[in-house]
Amino acid sequence: MSAAIRRILAAVLLLILIPVSAPALTGQNISIFETYYKEDVTYINNTIGRHLLPKDLIELDLDDTGHMQYFYYDNELQVTVVADEEGIIESCEIRLLYPEGAVQGNSLYMDFVTASYHSLAYIMAMHISAEVSSRFLLADEIAKELEKNLGAYKRQLGAYSISCVKVVGEGAVFTFTNNGLAAQTTAEPTGETLDETTTPEGQQEAPPEINEEDQGANLG
Repeated sequence: MSAAIRRILAAVLLLILIPVSAPALTGQNISIFETYYKEDVTYINNTIGRHLLPKDLIELDLDDTGHMQYFYYDNELQVTVVADEEGIIESCEIRLLYPEGAVQGNSLYMDFVTASYHSLAYIMAMHISAEVSSRFLLADEIAKELEKNLGAYKRQLGAYSISCVKVVGEGAVFTFTNNGLAAQTTAEPTGETLDETTTPEGQQEAPPEINEEDQGANLG
C-alpha cells in the first residue's frame, strides 16, 4: 500500500470515536453480515474498478436448537459462519488458500487475487459499522499488522476476539470468535487500533483508497 494511501487512512483514524451500541455488546447478526458483505463487494468494485460478483452462502441446520452454519467453499476461499438461534454470529472463519502452481500473472494467481478481494469483503462484514469506509479500516489494519508482525495478528473487537495467521505462499486464516468481551476492547493491540467506529457529527469521513495493483492479495 502506498505512503499516500497510508496517510489518508491515518487521517481518517484521527476522526474516529468509539460508540457503545447493542450490536457491539452481542455480536454481528448473520443477516447484517450478508448485507454488509454485498455492500463491501460493491465498494471494492467501485473503488478499484473490479467486477466481483457476491458469493452466496449455503445454509445448514446444525441441530434442533436453532443453530445454523453458513458456508462457501472453493479452491481458493473457504468461509464458515456459525450463528445461534437469534442469528448472532458465534464464529466466523475465513480461509484464503494459495493454489499450487500459481505464479504471478497466470490464471491461478488471478483466481487467488479475486478470492483475496472476497476475503477482504467478508472481513469487513464482521465489523458492525454501517459505514463501509469504516469497515474497510478493519481489513486494512489486519493486512498491515500481518505484514508488520510476520504473519500474526490478534485483538479484541467488540464481542469478538480476532486471530489471524498468514503464511507466504500458502495463504491466511482469519478467525472471529464471539466471547462476549465487548467491554474489553483493548486486548493486546499490535499497532494502530481500530474499534467499532463512527464519524463525529458534522464531520465528513473521506473513504479510504484501495491500491489498484492487486491490493487484495496482500491478505494472503
